[in-house]
Amino acid sequence: MFLFTPKSKAYDDEALESYLIRIVNENFFDSYQQLSRAIKDELRELDFEAYGAFPLDLKLLNIYHAKQDSHFRMRAFELLESLLNLPKFELQKLAIFRSYKKINSQSTVNWKGIDFPLSFVRYEGASPYSIPICPECLRDEPYIRQVWHFKHYQACDKHNHNLVEKCPSCNLCINYIANESITHCSCGFELTNTKPFKAPEFKALLSSSMRGKTLDSSNPILNDTPLYQKLSAIAWFQKRYFELDSFDNESIINYFEKWPKNFYQELDEIAKDAELKLIDTFNKTSFTFIFGNLIFSSNLLSEGRSRGHFVWTTVENYLLDLVSKNPKSQKTNIADSLINIAEASAILSTSYEQVYRLYESGTLKAAFRPKIKQKLTTNEGVFFLRQVVELKKSFGDHYSGVYLSKW
Repeated sequence: MFLFTPKSKAYDDEALESYLIRIVNENFFDSYQQLSRAIKDELRELDFEAYGAFPLDLKLLNIYHAKQDSHFRMRAFELLESLLNLPKFELQKLAIFRSYKKINSQSTVNWKGIDFPLSFVRYEGASPYSIPICPECLRDEPYIRQVWHFKHYQACDKHNHNLVEKCPSCNLCINYIANESITHCSCGFELTNTKPFKAPEFKALLSSSMRGKTLDSSNPILNDTPLYQKLSAIAWFQKRYFELDSFDNESIINYFEKWPKNFYQELDEIAKDAELKLIDTFNKTSFTFIFGNLIFSSNLLSEGRSRGHFVWTTVENYLLDLVSKNPKSQKTNIADSLINIAEASAILSTSYEQVYRLYESGTLKAAFRPKIKQKLTTNEGVFFLRQVVELKKSFGDHYSGVYLSKW
């Protein structure tokens, strides 16, 4: 099988699907399916496992779409690189991979070392999302920028114009993957002729921040806060206040502009009204009943990486202050509310297993005596908030996550 090597290498910020479309065009195929069938015929002879993993449909090409055996697809990419005489990993460096990490309990994908919630990607599987474009960028260089695939990226940070979602000629959603054309709509309209419109400042600011640019700002979404923290904070914000598919960039910017004062005020209002909604005394009431899933949802990333995250640090500081302002007395108060093992694990920056050991050693005492041979469940309020927070303070940050060995 002979294929022409593309005249230009892949751009560093190019979408994988965009590069494959350029390869299709330069090799005079009518469609991606023609190329993919030719590649599969070659794979059948050379690597049968990779043959089965290589998709015929362009919308399923990217590695994160592979439900399993993604390494077979990577092997197929390696063969394609050799057929095109491309440098090693030229295709893989453009790919979006599935990640084992979670952001706010959401599945994630990884692009160039950064984890994104999967829900942030504009085109997932067969979902009919528009993939908007910047006509000026296409005039500069006709290829699709990967950031256009991400929902939070709504304005071009280079030209400060809104991304164009619909064709001005036929009003259909622009989707270069479905259309297999980078510069033209399915109706034939040349997208580089689209008149751009200036983007509102909040859209341009967020797009710029998501590209890794920073501002001298107190807003953690715009300043030099690490990108993974910005993305997980946006995921946390959406889950707490909006539907997951809602990307209101103005609300995101405005909310974090007042951070953390606005969040502390919100929590203070909840705490102030807590006694009015009590069914039982505080020491028989779960923390979750009062504050909802505050602790666990704010513990944003798996594997303890949330330690140091500005949202989680804010929650930690609030809990320390809440216990400090509500000292133990004859009458129970909000610091005597009950937290479960998962919440204790988050506060102590340790594993569930370590929390069980702390309980078994008597370091943590249950608020009630469990039945004989009954194991504590992870979602039942069992420890006093006060006790866990004070234990956290006694160990200090330097010893977080290290408590007791199992022998």
